[in-house]
Amino acid sequence: MTDCEDIVWPALDSAFKEGVTITSEEGECHVTVPFERADRDAISLWIRREGENYVVSDEGETYGYLYLSNINLDQSRREKRLQSTKQRFNLDSAKYEVKLTAEKERLGARLLDAIQAVQSISYLSYTRRQYTQTDFRNEVGSYLDDEGYHYERNIDIDGDSEPHRVDFHVQNGKPTYLDAIHAEDVSTSHSMAERTAFKWVDIQAGTPDVTTITVLDDETGEYDERTVRILSNYSDEYIPWSTRGSITNAIG
Repeated sequence: MTDCEDIVWPALDSAFKEGVTITSEEGECHVTVPFERADRDAISLWIRREGENYVVSDEGETYGYLYLSNINLDQSRREKRLQSTKQRFNLDSAKYEVKLTAEKERLGARLLDAIQAVQSISYLSYTRRQYTQTDFRNEVGSYLDDEGYHYERNIDIDGDSEPHRVDFHVQNGKPTYLDAIHAEDVSTSHSMAERTAFKWVDIQAGTPDVTTITVLDDETGEYDERTVRILSNYSDEYIPWSTRGSITNAIG
């Protein structure tokens, strides 16, 4: 074929025109385009004029989608992705609202930037995979096996006020107890952190000469800074799973 432009351009032009809807809503232009977010919803953008320029925004729809999907955008790896997307597409904001400013002569190009930014940020939903607490405990157990540690799993340890179930009792001279925490949402991570904090305090109140270690799944689980503070304050050693190499130093 040698007449590619004569064939392809009209076809693209027709398909794009049929897939785009433009309406006026309270002084703004509402545009829906034939491109999808990660949830397969069509991308919508709102355009308003400010002085000589235009502001293009998704009005927080992408953030709302991620929030309802239990995606915590405060996690460092996701914050880095947001910052990278913000810089790549020269956005005014990227977290709670995807927004950028466009000069009139570059409005079309900047609309494409906004569309790509929404798609990129929506794909953060894929950073949360189905993974259970049992899966994570097994992964931590496999790591301990690979490092040559001997341990008991799921044992009951007496605390000062009540007995507690511990994920791993590592046999290493001094009693060393390790719990592995994976949460599917931030609220659950808070509850698990508080229960773990009480467990360690109660065990050490009954038997002071023990080492308590908490390993948090910061790669596939959900958590926030409050969770980290609790675990850091009440564990002898708090270790994010992404820095699992430091487990050997904590155990000794």
